[in-house]
Amino acid sequence: MAKKDIADTVSFETGMLSYARSLQISEGVFFGVDGGNRVPVEILEKGVRGQSSEDKAKNPGLSNPQTVEFAVLPQGCNAVELDFSIRVLPKAMKPHACGSTAVRAAYTELAAEYARAGGFTVLAELYAWNIANGRFAWRNRFQVDTSRVEVSFSDETIVFDPASLFLDEVADRKSLAAALIEGNSEALHRFISGMSRGLTETPFTFDVRWRGEMNAGQEIFPSQEYIRDEPKAEKGPSRVYAKLPTFFGNRQINQASMHSQKIGAALRHIDIWHEDDAYGPIAVNPYGGVQETAAVLRKPATKSSFYDIRKKAADILEATRSAQSADDIPGSIHFMMANLVRGGVFGSSNKTAEASS
Repeated sequence: MAKKDIADTVSFETGMLSYARSLQISEGVFFGVDGGNRVPVEILEKGVRGQSSEDKAKNPGLSNPQTVEFAVLPQGCNAVELDFSIRVLPKAMKPHACGSTAVRAAYTELAAEYARAGGFTVLAELYAWNIANGRFAWRNRFQVDTSRVEVSFSDETIVFDPASLFLDEVADRKSLAAALIEGNSEALHRFISGMSRGLTETPFTFDVRWRGEMNAGQEIFPSQEYIRDEPKAEKGPSRVYAKLPTFFGNRQINQASMHSQKIGAALRHIDIWHEDDAYGPIAVNPYGGVQETAAVLRKPATKSSFYDIRKKAADILEATRSAQSADDIPGSIHFMMANLVRGGVFGSSNKTAEASS
């Protein structure tokens, strides 16, 4: 068989294809800090009397009493902390489930060649940037003037100043080292290398703690739960925050928490390979959706979605095989691999996929 014919048989499409998440993130929990003591931030309820102000309100301008959940920094505290942990796993090195042995082999080779050329180190450095800049604190990041991010791994701790890094401008390793409050560049390299090895070889676990200086009574913003429509008799608070039960002060309380998915979305803001100049880094997802604006930057018409990129399987494999370093890897391949690290179901129902199954 001619070389071209062999290349034409390579495919990344099959009816059944899924990848497990490579970044296993714990739920985040909030604490108030009083000197050396930590107090769980509690989710509470309060009644508020607002006004009907939405478009086409049934009672425009009239009172709109409702119950909401809220969280504030406990009295006596002068800082808030958000804790979570991450376990990095080599789940992108091969599919979790695949309906074709040939397609499975193609993805496995792609991951091996990508690792050889240093591609996973590029992703690890981008994840490190979003940890160091405190993006995962979301709205809470803007509630404070002074903050820090502590990363503990393998009996080491490094501390970053998030305010010295930008959310819309990627920091290289030199800039990350300059943002260190505690630790040195060698420890930073060990941290990034640990994540890279976790993505390719052996699991790597680390703890993250974001701390922000804040006055007692100031509002804290945990994740907000999605509220489905319920019968009137069953309706609860109109705003419900994420919470985890914990025992404190001789009673069980609801501790404010941040969803692992929301932390993961922050860390996945590494899609810097899209071509829309109006946006900086966005969260990695197959179609480049931006939840804040409802924009979709990788619509099928752009031919830059995950599914469009992987159609050129032979070209992707050839480009990865020939890459001597991560600098030689096209951005489209970094984007494709970042989606596999994210994990999910990527099966296809087209004729190419059916032929490969």
